Amino acid sequence: MASYQKQFESIGFGYDTLTAKGYNKINGICFTVDLNPNTKDYIVSAACRPVDETAVASMRQAIQQFASERKKIIKNAIFDGKQIIIVWYIADIAPDITKFVNDSVSFINYCINQFGCVPCCASCGNESNSNIYAIENNISALCENCFYNTQGQLAGNMYRENQIVTNYPLGILGAVLGGLGGAVLWIITSLLGKISMIAGAFAGIFGYFGFKKLGKKMTLQGLIISLAVSFIFLLAGMYFAIGVDIFNAVKEYGITFSEAFEWIPDYLTDPEATGEIIYNHFAGFLTFILGAVCCIFQYNNEKKVKNRMIKLM
Repeated sequence: MASYQKQFESIGFGYDTLTAKGYNKINGICFTVDLNPNTKDYIVSAACRPVDETAVASMRQAIQQFASERKKIIKNAIFDGKQIIIVWYIADIAPDITKFVNDSVSFINYCINQFGCVPCCASCGNESNSNIYAIENNISALCENCFYNTQGQLAGNMYRENQIVTNYPLGILGAVLGGLGGAVLWIITSLLGKISMIAGAFAGIFGYFGFKKLGKKMTLQGLIISLAVSFIFLLAGMYFAIGVDIFNAVKEYGITFSEAFEWIPDYLTDPEATGEIIYNHFAGFLTFILGAVCCIFQYNNEKKVKNRMIKLM
């Protein structure tokens, strides 16, 4: 994210760290850049429209021509009546943001001059001197009327949010179900011969979203409970997987499943066996920690952007 911020700053764009989006206001027109490294989509939008409606068709043709000339790196380019939107596909792991942003700005400036585009609101489409606002986890160009309307909607959302009380019993049930799912995934991957790194991460994530779904509202206490429950189920899954390993090793001698499980405590006291367990399960526990850290960051980020509405430019 830090590298993105430096690239945006080098071309005069601002950067919102909470949403990983860039923004700028050029000749009164609001530009936003939405980054999605997971899908390799990089979306450049400009809130503007032609004053003369007869110019819309010609501008749309120019936009399609611009995209067709770059069809290997542009997935889509449209004018939706309120914004020119260009969706770039950049396969590079660390893309040069400045290049496609500058190319987009240059083309949009061409459209502004060629087709008489004026600044407008990205919400209502009315011609106006809009400003750029961070609205929860989005960035948008809004006119004054749409700003006040959105502000009122967020105030209503905040009031309704404050009326919701966390249902801890159901939240704990959700964490238990999520933790159980993570434990089952852990056991299955163990039976396949190795602990999947994904299994450890999903154990914590399942518990977190299980609590959030059934508990209706995530809190700091809920975060701690969900991760603790997930970890307990992860240990239970590991314990069960060890029992299955013992049973598979001794079943040819007529040892039953329950008898094999009775040997687990003795097995765990063997230093050599303990070392093997740590070795086999280390990757899973490491990814559980990483998954838990992701849940903590998710919780903190949601708290920061919840009902947020600030003027950026």
